[in-house]
Amino acid sequence: MKAILLAGGHGVRAKPFTDYLPKALIPVDGRPVIDYIVRYLAKFPEISDLSIVCEFDRFGKQIINYFEGKETLIGKSITFIEDKKNGTGGALLRVEKNLRRGSNQDDACLVWFADNLCALKIDDMIRKYDTINNNSMGNTGYNGTIIGMVVVRDERFEETGRVVLEKEKDCDYNIGNDNNGIAPLIKEFVEKGKVKLERPEAVGIYLFSKRIFEYFHNQSLETYDDGLCFDLSHDILEQIPRTGGKLFSFNLGENIEWIDIESPTYAERHKDIIKKVLSQMDIS
Repeated sequence: MKAILLAGGHGVRAKPFTDYLPKALIPVDGRPVIDYIVRYLAKFPEISDLSIVCEFDRFGKQIINYFEGKETLIGKSITFIEDKKNGTGGALLRVEKNLRRGSNQDDACLVWFADNLCALKIDDMIRKYDTINNNSMGNTGYNGTIIGMVVVRDERFEETGRVVLEKEKDCDYNIGNDNNGIAPLIKEFVEKGKVKLERPEAVGIYLFSKRIFEYFHNQSLETYDDGLCFDLSHDILEQIPRTGGKLFSFNLGENIEWIDIESPTYAERHKDIIKKVLSQMDIS
């Protein structure tokens, strides 16, 4: 199975760092974030080779130059595909021809945004995908029709502390402010911790059947080379369940951490989480 890393994008949240370097090269404990991802993916025998989709301008060239001569050390071949700034959907579409080329005739591919660190159980995810796709669970009706799996989590660390307030009806004072005159008493202050999400959150890692490209080709692609820009989540994934396509979820579970390295400042602020993620990834 081919693994595809999406390493384009403008990195707006990472400015001013991304005025000089691509987001995928944000340093984490002495290495670029994309280095950890590539090395982690290469550990799995299920992953045959990797494709990195990046711009071929001066930023993207930095990614290409970083991996030059490292294929032997990594143990898997790396192909670079040009991201022509057509959005996340357009970037992935660039990979289609490469997927159909040569001996790589797998039904599915792993797609990973190159700023996400996670010790995803890739082998387990592939087994679950194959089980559903091959209909070996019984009469599921999904035999050969699955579009893909989306990695999700149902809990996350809060960025800020939370408070428990006294109920309004219990307040016996009025200070005349704009909120109906009430300033509720804080009964409890809860420091940052993990909270259960009402709806599971997609984390930017996917396992897609090649059938997903049928949805891409419905995006008025006659104007694609002239600058059509479309988004993987909004324009593709959001539409699949509405049109009868089969997308499944793969939950990280309680113990597997995930973090989006959105900026150097963010990485510095979340050193403890990153340390735990890297420990789980176990990359030498």
